[in-house]
Amino acid sequence: MMTSFALLLLALLLLGFGFKKLAETSKFQLFGEMVTQVNTEEKVVALTYDDGPNPPYTNRLMEVLEQFGVKATFFVIGHLVEEHSQTAKDLQLQGHELGNHSYSHRRLVSTPKAVIADEIHQTDQLLQKLGSPSIIHFRAPYGYKRIRLPWMLAQLKKINVLWNVDPRDYQAESADAVVEHVLEQVKPGSIVLLHDGGGDRSVTVEATARLIPHLQQRGYRFQTVSELLALQAGLP
Repeated sequence: MMTSFALLLLALLLLGFGFKKLAETSKFQLFGEMVTQVNTEEKVVALTYDDGPNPPYTNRLMEVLEQFGVKATFFVIGHLVEEHSQTAKDLQLQGHELGNHSYSHRRLVSTPKAVIADEIHQTDQLLQKLGSPSIIHFRAPYGYKRIRLPWMLAQLKKINVLWNVDPRDYQAESADAVVEHVLEQVKPGSIVLLHDGGGDRSVTVEATARLIPHLQQRGYRFQTVSELLALQAGLP
């Protein structure tokens, strides 16, 4: 028979495993509002890009998006907005939506509440200075949530915008793999996770240039996250 100590150790291990899965899952959140897609029959999709701004790749993405007349949502990191302020301004000027991806991109799962609040507020302030609206959507770094971060987001009345299509472009060997994954998984109301930050994003730029015409041929329109959420809410 297992001793009381062994049972306690097993329970702690299972609890720790459960908290890890809770942090990582995109299907469940304890507090506040989380969205991974929008329920609609309209063929609309939101392209989202994380971890920038990151010249020259963010700039190249802007060129591709402008070529097709598409507006996207960029979940930016605060300290990179400070470092690449002109690129962030250009995103805003071209009509793309800027979302908050924290100031430092640290995992905000076991972090003190005051630090979480500062990570969010610093980046919000930077984006407001660029001209972003008062409602700035948030995306948890790495998608990790657990308990403290969702609680803080609920207090701030912020939606945690995650995704339902993740082609893992940051580790893809080719643009073909990214495009194939998205085309297999996309559906009306999808939020697609891509990355303009984190190093060389040539694959992402090339995949975006191929993906947009494919989706347009299927009858899809592209919207920002805010436009997608407004559609779900039935707003004009």
